[in-house]
Amino acid sequence: MSGTSTRPARAEHFRGYFDLQLRFAALIADAAAAPFADAVGLYTNFHRRFGLGPIEADPGSAAWRGYIDGLLACRGHDDRVNWTQAFYARAPEERLPANERPFGCFSCTPPSEGGLVRFHFANRDSTDGTGPLGRAKTGARMCELAAMFAFIRGAYPSATTVRGLSWLYHIEAYRRLFPPEFGASRTLPEQRLRLNGTSSWGQFLDHREAIKPALRDAFLRNLAHLDIERPWRAFPLPALLAEAPVALFYAHYRV
Repeated sequence: MSGTSTRPARAEHFRGYFDLQLRFAALIADAAAAPFADAVGLYTNFHRRFGLGPIEADPGSAAWRGYIDGLLACRGHDDRVNWTQAFYARAPEERLPANERPFGCFSCTPPSEGGLVRFHFANRDSTDGTGPLGRAKTGARMCELAAMFAFIRGAYPSATTVRGLSWLYHIEAYRRLFPPEFGASRTLPEQRLRLNGTSSWGQFLDHREAIKPALRDAFLRNLAHLDIERPWRAFPLPALLAEAPVALFYAHYRV
């Protein structure tokens, strides 16, 4: 693995984030009588954080096996956090999947067979010390979205519908970037949610990548009543589903 000079500092910064995810995975493994290694793969975003991409694409990589072997050799929770922190400090930067095209803080994947467009958001604009969703940056985010939907319109004429799934739909500063109908459609999804990305875990970090104490404490309280059949309900800001016709986005961004 390769790293940068800032990686160890970031690893220390993420300690509380790693702690939460390891607690969650351990509780699920115990409640379901499932292997802890499987729970870590399914219920943490470590595979992505270690620069290995979506775990579904390569669950058996040598790097991931090395992390899991070290994790299983740990004697307790604190050792697991220490090992995770040390492993992250040496890991490469996160990377987008090969089929995901970036547009600033946003990225999109090719539409599904039925014309369904999915997009993603990540904080790639905090070098000035302010968050990417501040009002002063609304124009920049709108420009990124206009570029993304212009690309979608040109590259994927079969696109029909846009769908988003994220805790961010709880936040007005995020919803205001989209057509009003899209934000107004938000609802709790009925299907089982994947918990190995940032659509749920991202809520615990602020734009400086510091843990949010109030959400952390609420999550820890919720873990005392974890529903193993619906573990996503433990998150203080559950991921919400939003959906609208792609034509609304073309009109909204004038593409």
